[in-house]
Amino acid sequence: MGASAAFDRSTLPVEPGGQAEVRLRVRNTGDVVDSFTFVAVGIAPNWVTVEPAEIRLFPETEEFVTVRVTPPRSSDTPLGELTFALRVVSAEDPDGSVAEELTLVIGEFGHRFGEIHPKTSTGRTKGVHELAVDNFGNTTITPAFEGIQADALLTFEIKPPTAEVEPGTAAISVVTVRPRKRFWRGQPKSIPFQISVREGEGEPELIDGTFLQQPMVPKWFWKALLALLALLIILWLLWKLLLQPSVESTARDSAEALIDEKIEPIEERLDAAGIPEAGGGGGGGGGGGASTTEPPVATTAPPVVVPVTTAPPGPTTTPPPGATTTTTTTSLAPITETGPFDFRLEVFDQPLGDAASNSQNVASGTQLEVTDIVFQNPTGATGELIVSRSGSPLFTVQLANFRDLDYHFVAPYVFDAGESIDVTLICNTAGTLEPRRDEPSPGSCRAAVSFAGYSTTTTG
Repeated sequence: MGASAAFDRSTLPVEPGGQAEVRLRVRNTGDVVDSFTFVAVGIAPNWVTVEPAEIRLFPETEEFVTVRVTPPRSSDTPLGELTFALRVVSAEDPDGSVAEELTLVIGEFGHRFGEIHPKTSTGRTKGVHELAVDNFGNTTITPAFEGIQADALLTFEIKPPTAEVEPGTAAISVVTVRPRKRFWRGQPKSIPFQISVREGEGEPELIDGTFLQQPMVPKWFWKALLALLALLIILWLLWKLLLQPSVESTARDSAEALIDEKIEPIEERLDAAGIPEAGGGGGGGGGGGASTTEPPVATTAPPVVVPVTTAPPGPTTTPPPGATTTTTTTSLAPITETGPFDFRLEVFDQPLGDAASNSQNVASGTQLEVTDIVFQNPTGATGELIVSRSGSPLFTVQLANFRDLDYHFVAPYVFDAGESIDVTLICNTAGTLEPRRDEPSPGSCRAAVSFAGYSTTTTG
């Protein structure tokens, strides 16, 4: 029992998307009436149809059926020969089924599709696109790409300029377009172009694109420029009205501090060398011309003096011939209150007479720190004025060198409890100015020293 089958040819040419037919002879080799159906093996079932789909044969009879093959037009359809089998299935004797082979010769077809993205690019100096080519055919293609602009307004750079595209795949190239001429202002210019995709000697596929060329100076530039100018004007006004005065004041203070910092060491060295600083204001020596009023006290730039708590003995003053060595001394009551203090020691003396002095005693449990000393010679007398600590000279100045002279100390002179601040006047020549009414007699010498500082209490 069973069946036999045979195609009327061994090969069948067919084009993708087309259709080809072949006849199959089927014979019932069994002893009973049998029905036969058909199944394609080794090929997609939807490629093959058989008419009629089922036949019924008596024993030892045969019949022809038509076999149609329709491969799709797709990149999945292979190029060249493809062999498959058509199985004839017996309903009465499945084991007696038979299969017959047929070789398909599938033809070549090409189908490509190209597109550019974005369709429109925007720029001032260049635009960039992507060119994609899809191969929907069943053979490998090698297209070449070329840019076309009818008016030659653009230059093209395509990377890569060719591609090898396998069936069912795609290739991408980067297309850069650049305008041959640039413009600075105005409306944007739309420049159309085409990309040619050509394979071999066939007709090229033209893909349209557009480059929108922008002016070199954007529209917002002028608004931004005006805003920047307005901002600069505002900043300039802020500088002139607010910041510059503050900066100048700070710079001036810094410069003055720097000058003081440089001058201090110089004045310290001058003072250490015993070089006195000239007083300001009324000048030195005797005044010019008689006057009934005392000249004003001028303020000089304060020298910086590094004081010592124990001064070496000063120069010894020798009275001129005819003068006596007797010293007339007066004293002020001790300072007992703490805090800032100031007092003035005034001394009167006759020319070539006895030396006169005035003292300020330091109370018990108290310490005086003298930070400022001002010498005064209002009548313009000559002689010596001596400041001492309990008889030990600290300053000796010539009256002929000043009318007023002031000292201000970074480190104060310190006078301990029980010590005294002494001012001694030795007059050689009376001043040229009229004496005050409260002076001992006309023509007498008068000098004074003012002291200022801080008084503190001591323990132990």
